[in-house]
Amino acid sequence: MKDEMMLVGVTLARRYTRKQKEIFLAEVCRQCREAGWKTEFQTRHSRMLHVCNLVIGDLAHAKTVIACAYDTPASAQLPIRYYPLNPRKNTQAESWNLAWEWILGAACFLIAAGAVYTLHWLSPAMKIAAVLAAVLAALLGVSLLHSRGNRVNFNRNSASVALILRLIQECDPNSSTALVLVDQCCNSYEGLKLLKEACPSRAEVILLDCLAQGEKVVCAHRKGVDVSDLLEEDWINKEYEDPDNGLRFFERGVLLASGAIKKHQFVVRHTRSKRDCHVDIPRLERILEKLKGRIKAE
Repeated sequence: MKDEMMLVGVTLARRYTRKQKEIFLAEVCRQCREAGWKTEFQTRHSRMLHVCNLVIGDLAHAKTVIACAYDTPASAQLPIRYYPLNPRKNTQAESWNLAWEWILGAACFLIAAGAVYTLHWLSPAMKIAAVLAAVLAALLGVSLLHSRGNRVNFNRNSASVALILRLIQECDPNSSTALVLVDQCCNSYEGLKLLKEACPSRAEVILLDCLAQGEKVVCAHRKGVDVSDLLEEDWINKEYEDPDNGLRFFERGVLLASGAIKKHQFVVRHTRSKRDCHVDIPRLERILEKLKGRIKAE
């Protein structure tokens, strides 16, 4: 698992721009060809959004689908928290982060404008200092308002992608399992919506969310899905009858994520920051074995 984490967590850690995604997908397709898996792309284009899912295996006839997001998020100015099971909380956290970025950006531009305004009354030496201060403040303001990809993304979602890469190497390409790397999942559910259109209605869909680190692992699932072989003794078993998170797209959906319980909410900390750089390799290996067992039990 360390080699896969080195590839997707370090070498190809940023999958934020379209070009970065293309480089990553080309590498995954190469590995799939070597392992004997067939691949195809699900794409959707619009003026504002480009979605490109990579389907590995025969999705049309799959009994089990294991999917995870491969895109990575933008950096956040605030210590933002991610809620895998509560999209409303994610919207609130994102709103606070955007508001904070705009406030800081506006403050920087005001400082720059103030420095320029005072040039008339300053000595030549002070004018140079004021111009430099104005330029630096303006550049900082632009930087705050310019969205850029986060540099390290172990939890969201390089660890899950590493699991998919191991499954490519260790599972039979002729099995009734399909693996899907889903685009546009960090800021929306557009990739999952596109996957749903081609996914068999009765297929079991296992969504791998943040799995690099966290005190607890949650196994959330739709009512009626048997997850007894996936669970460990200290995992949280959460059943949904009418979910409003990613499980809502699939009748037989399961979601795995690691994090902590804070104020009765399952939360993942340190995503979208330079602190998202830790991974629990032994636990990832155990999750891999459980996924392989699920595939063999088909």
